[in-house]
Amino acid sequence: MTEHAGFSMPLSMCKAGETVHVVRVKGAESMKRHLGNLGFVEGAEVHVVNQTAGDIILTVKGARLGLDAKSAMRVMVA
Repeated sequence: MTEHAGFSMPLSMCKAGETVHVVRVKGAESMKRHLGNLGFVEGAEVHVVNQTAGDIILTVKGARLGLDAKSAMRVMVA
């Protein structure tokens, strides 16, 4: 996203109430495909509903999802 000029962080670092955009997804192709199927594609808006010990509840593309800390570390957002 141009407004963030290259700054990104793992989704797991976001706090409840934040809205961010997916910059990229890291990991093996199978993990990228799985997260992409859930809606974590470049440019997708993600709203963090709740975050506890790295596990995160969020909305993406109108769906409410839960991700474990390990998966949330693979989604880079800005």
